[in-house]
Amino acid sequence: MGQLCCFPFSRDEEKISKRHTGIRDLIKEALHRERMVLKSKVKEIKELLLKPEIQAKIRRELFEGRPVNNSNQEKDVDFSVTLT
Repeated sequence: MGQLCCFPFSRDEEKISKRHTGIRDLIKEALHRERMVLKSKVKEIKELLLKPEIQAKIRRELFEGRPVNNSNQEKDVDFSVTLT
């Protein structure tokens, strides 16, 4: 006998289809959790970079021992700028 019109899949095909949807949902959930962890870490890093003592350390490490050329005002580095 042929397939009935109201059942587009055989029973085996329907089970496979549901299983693939379940795997997709698991993958989506795992990716969502991973994104949330990464967003949390980025937020922590941003908060750390806003702390004055961290900004001072960064400035010291980047610019310590470098000669500053005062002859060209446009190229001078503004050390009072905060990191954002």
